Amino acid sequence: MNATHHFLSTLTDIAGHNFHRYGVVLNGQHEWQVSTAESVAESVTKSLQSEKVFQLGGEALAYADLSVGYNKGQQLLGQECGLLICDLRSEFDANSFSAALGCLRGGGLLLVFPPEHNQSSLDGQWLQRSLANLYQLHQNQIPNLSALPSRHASSVELYQQQNVAVEKIRKVVEGHRKRPLVMVADRGRGKSSALGIAAAQLIQTRAMHILVCAPTLATVQPIFQHAERLLDSAQVQKGRLMLGDSVIEFIAPDDLLKRKPNCDCLFVDEASAIPIPMLQQMVAHYHRAVFSTTVHGYEGCGRGFTVKFQTWLQACRPGTQTYALSQPIRWNESDPLEGWLFETFLLDAELENAGCESHRTQLSRLDKQTLLDSPHLLRSCFALLVNAHYQTSPNDLLLLLNDDAMSLYATFESDVCVGCLLVVEEGGLDAVTVSDIQQGRRRPKGQLVASSLASQLGIAEAAIESSLRIMRIAVHPELQGKGIGQEMVAQLQAQTSADFYSTSFGATSELVHFWRHSGFSPVKLGSSRDHASGTHSLLMVSGRASWIPAACDYYRLFIQFSLSNLFQHLESDLVRSLVDESDASVDVTDFDALIQGYLAGGAQYDSIAPVLDTLWKRSPQIIQSMSDLLVAKTVQQQDWSECARLAQCAGRKHVEAMFKQQLEVWINQYRAC
Repeated sequence: MNATHHFLSTLTDIAGHNFHRYGVVLNGQHEWQVSTAESVAESVTKSLQSEKVFQLGGEALAYADLSVGYNKGQQLLGQECGLLICDLRSEFDANSFSAALGCLRGGGLLLVFPPEHNQSSLDGQWLQRSLANLYQLHQNQIPNLSALPSRHASSVELYQQQNVAVEKIRKVVEGHRKRPLVMVADRGRGKSSALGIAAAQLIQTRAMHILVCAPTLATVQPIFQHAERLLDSAQVQKGRLMLGDSVIEFIAPDDLLKRKPNCDCLFVDEASAIPIPMLQQMVAHYHRAVFSTTVHGYEGCGRGFTVKFQTWLQACRPGTQTYALSQPIRWNESDPLEGWLFETFLLDAELENAGCESHRTQLSRLDKQTLLDSPHLLRSCFALLVNAHYQTSPNDLLLLLNDDAMSLYATFESDVCVGCLLVVEEGGLDAVTVSDIQQGRRRPKGQLVASSLASQLGIAEAAIESSLRIMRIAVHPELQGKGIGQEMVAQLQAQTSADFYSTSFGATSELVHFWRHSGFSPVKLGSSRDHASGTHSLLMVSGRASWIPAACDYYRLFIQFSLSNLFQHLESDLVRSLVDESDASVDVTDFDALIQGYLAGGAQYDSIAPVLDTLWKRSPQIIQSMSDLLVAKTVQQQDWSECARLAQCAGRKHVEAMFKQQLEVWINQYRAC
């Protein structure tokens, strides 16, 4: 056995003894990396016959039991391995990498094939510096055995907290009503398995109907897997487990609140990803409920959720129980690899005490190189972003460092970040690109608002002019409600010279009120709910661009028309916040470009429906020149399936193509009159 193999074999033994995970970077030619990893794989699988070897990125190795692409690490969730090989030589995805590390159990090793060349980009430098903090092995160099970790006694009962959690979940069902349970936990603490185990145990006592609500089915797949493991004869379908008269069933947040199906208990997982007004509706309707969320890790952070939602919950349901799982079940406490991962992607960045009295706001743009060279500065800002936005992820950190169009603005009190803005430059597109966007041929990356305004509202100027989109805004929770957020937005506009400013977010009444008070006006509400948050995306703008008044007028027309159909299930407080007091007085001839964009394949029908509705209502006689299909869709507002039946078409694609042809002929006739 050569020195390298001896080093890795010894590290594997120590990992097994400590029930810890360790990371090793293999620096050398690829052939040496592959053969070295193979020797470890043989050793691991020989010692434990059931042990598996997973691979992330690179060409699939013959000895890997499961290999996925560099950006497909989420596909490994719910499984475990004793050796994880990550090939980072050509490409890297931080979210995927973080997810894959969650599959490596205690006693296992991470082997990294590092990027082949020194990284010049800021995100590459950040990754390179981080990898340097793992164990390093170099081809043709004798490793330093003294660098190996020490052995220590490991007598922790790994499932102690999880067992307590299972009992608390069962008590929600078997105890008094209106006493919900809130579980918070980091990744790898057994939160999902506790829900699955509790569900299985409850089903074994009597017939039960348990609803599992979460942003996506993939999020809660481990719950079903753990329940199935304890219920041998259960029948399993996608998002559904059945045993006799009992069922565990997945349901999306918006569907849950729309249908409000009966159940014996409601499990809401990753609750921080669901808007608080929706959670409050769940509490009001379901009197036996368990809310769980992740407070660190690749899913995002639920600390803002724990402050806002739990405060409300304790007032509304005084019998609420809260339980935090801190004890890992896949590895031992103080796991070196977990600590490294959190340090690398700032997932453990904790909020500092604001500790200030003046609350003065002085917004500054932070230089990217300064952020790289001053990790404490970046950590302070990122802690605020992670606390405020559940979707903040490892990829966001690297994107911030790498994307020249993205900037970070922050305000500090005594070196503590008390507010920050993530801002993206958009616009400045040429006329040819804008035309392609409006005709549905292109969707340039990083141009979310510019593309949406050009394609869905027919406003070419919005993509040609310069703009700044406020992607994230966060204020220290101790200082919220003091006007800091609005002051930061005002200072951003004073310090920059964009033609207009924008923001796009999942609409809640609280957020709509904030942005209105910050001088922003709504111009576009998405017709479908976001799969993760269950909210409709609202686009708001501010500035002196000449097209903004007309866009606001169109929005008033759109929202008044759509509240009775597209948005008839919105919460009442959100409806009030979305409706403007001004009249929807628009000249529909101003929207020729929008109609042409729809005919060309750019805009959606929902964008032009209010315009067509206004056209015929202002001149009712013109329906005499409409085809049957135009009358059915434009005047009677039939859905596409009914229109297809009337027109004897195969489906929506065919009937909408026919509709466009007839609409174009009719519009030309209308103009001629």
